[in-house]
Amino acid sequence: MILQPRRTTPRYTLQQYGLQGAKMVVESKDSLELSAYYIGGNQKPKATILLLHGIGSCKEHMLNLSKYLLEKGYASIAIDLRAHGRSEGEYCTYGYYEKQDISQIVSDYLRYHPDAKIGIWGNSLGGAIALQSMAYDERIEFGIIQSTFTDMTQIVSDYQKRYFGGLRLKWLSHYALNRAGKIANFNPKEVSPLNDVEQINRPVLILHGTDDQRISFEYGKQLYEGLASKEKRFVAMEGAGHNNISAVNDSLYFGSVEAFLRDQVD
Repeated sequence: MILQPRRTTPRYTLQQYGLQGAKMVVESKDSLELSAYYIGGNQKPKATILLLHGIGSCKEHMLNLSKYLLEKGYASIAIDLRAHGRSEGEYCTYGYYEKQDISQIVSDYLRYHPDAKIGIWGNSLGGAIALQSMAYDERIEFGIIQSTFTDMTQIVSDYQKRYFGGLRLKWLSHYALNRAGKIANFNPKEVSPLNDVEQINRPVLILHGTDDQRISFEYGKQLYEGLASKEKRFVAMEGAGHNNISAVNDSLYFGSVEAFLRDQVD
């Protein structure tokens, strides 16, 4: 359950959103083919924003944001994270290797667009990877982070508690994490966005629903408080859960996003 989330069959297509996109295939450092779409208009974009989906999801579920960004003058790269969608990879490592994948995608894109301004927008798992990617690669100039966790050890323990009807069994989650690390050859203890934010001094917007039952609202506040950046914003989405954060109050959600993006390109 930890390492191999079920791959989602895309329910949406570029055509359904009226979008035209160029398929991208990027090779990771460990020789995996990563699948993505580049979506941009005919004019030079204000910025290009990497879009990172949640666990078990895929890039097609980010196409609504691609369309929104395109209408506002931004290009986007919607990415299938490793072990998701059409990207290769057997195991999800929650940012440990994924941050290197994102950096490779940035390198490939900047090779052809050296003057591009790069941002990142991540949801849930994608938000955690986005923060780790910003700490790893300073070429990512700003980030929008939505409904994400502080630490892999903590979030696995939280999910274990929920699956076992409110009973927290620390020995079980620790055992599962240790086994996962050995199988996928990574150290889960090093997956800690809360530590990474201490290295991020670029603009970041964090949005989190106050009624999120999957990832605690308090984690969003902790990430915000830990950010080294002086250009940081936190938006509490009152009454929103994990999957309906933009729907509960779309004017606040998109208004906050638009204001933040304007400040990055003006």
